[in-house]
Amino acid sequence: MDSINFLNLQYIYLRIFEFFKNFDIVAILNGLIFYLDLIKPIAIVLSLFLFSVIVYATIKLKRVEEEQETKFHATRLKQAEAEPHSDPVLNQKWIQVEAHINSSNPSDWRLAILEADIMLGDILEKMGYQGDSIGDKLKGIDKSEFVTIDLAWEAHKVRNQIAHEGSDYMLNERDAKRVIDLFKRVFEEFYYI
Repeated sequence: MDSINFLNLQYIYLRIFEFFKNFDIVAILNGLIFYLDLIKPIAIVLSLFLFSVIVYATIKLKRVEEEQETKFHATRLKQAEAEPHSDPVLNQKWIQVEAHINSSNPSDWRLAILEADIMLGDILEKMGYQGDSIGDKLKGIDKSEFVTIDLAWEAHKVRNQIAHEGSDYMLNERDAKRVIDLFKRVFEEFYYI
């Protein structure tokens, strides 16, 4: 005769019920508490040890980072000193900027600032900084590798005001010369003029 195979759910439920009926949760919790009391001192010592390792590693990593930054900046300065970036095209542009800023015409002062900002963009590109605009390139620069970055930002902001407001932007000769001086200090940091 063929045997009949079927799933007896009643039998399975009975086995589960018997398992939990004899289940002593209090005894299990007491055993767990006992083992936790044994493990607690070991866990505290291990936690303190790992915390001290994290603190030590963080301090060591910070020192290595500072050393690498110093080496990087020193290498960059050596390269700048070894081979001055004196570029005849940029020098010629700078001569034109100086001619415009020394003019008595306010529109020439604006033109001098606009041309100096274009030079800044060219220099940043030659130095390998990436970005769609001069502002994007300046955002990607770390202060440790570009000492005069704040001056570059200040000069670039004036350029943006001139570009957006045009002749409505009030610019006197003293302010124009101050902005050109900011550009000059930025360019001199990397020996481009």
